[in-house]
Amino acid sequence: MYAPQILFVFTVFYFKETLGHGMMLEPPNRSSLWRYYPIDNELVIANYVDNQNFCGGYSEQWNQFGGKCGVCGDPYDEAHPQDNENTGKYGKFGPVRNYTAGETINITILLTANHLGHFEYSICNLEDPSKPESGEKCFQPLVLADGSDRYDVSSTDHYVYNEVKLPNDLTCERCVLRWHYSAGG
Repeated sequence: MYAPQILFVFTVFYFKETLGHGMMLEPPNRSSLWRYYPIDNELVIANYVDNQNFCGGYSEQWNQFGGKCGVCGDPYDEAHPQDNENTGKYGKFGPVRNYTAGETINITILLTANHLGHFEYSICNLEDPSKPESGEKCFQPLVLADGSDRYDVSSTDHYVYNEVKLPNDLTCERCVLRWHYSAGG
């Protein structure tokens, strides 16, 4: 039986610890869709600080919520749907890329302020397209094409190109790809 699974991917990004500044350009993250698609004020809304999706900032994330963050990088206490969640302010557009299970995909990250640290990627099967992501447990870790589970950011990184392997057994019509930047300093 030959029926490759097609994967529709939304993208979000998520920062932890120190405030990392950056954005996922390929595939484009929800907050940056306005850079690629016409703004129509219903589906694509401009976020002029789309490189600052870092859980409300260090003080809010760590001093108020003990390191907790919304699953898509929004402040932990923001009402649902949070701005960067599916159906939220920036999450109304729909799928931006199609992929096949088992495929190695290219990801481009732009660091607008390099804070070292590392990147990790994860994926969530969006079971109900009319609702936000179901929570942290939904996101399953992905590995880079070289088999490692993270990319260590060097001091000279500005544009970062990663290859990520999608699981061979992944089946979903709409998935959420998440970039997690754990900044170092």
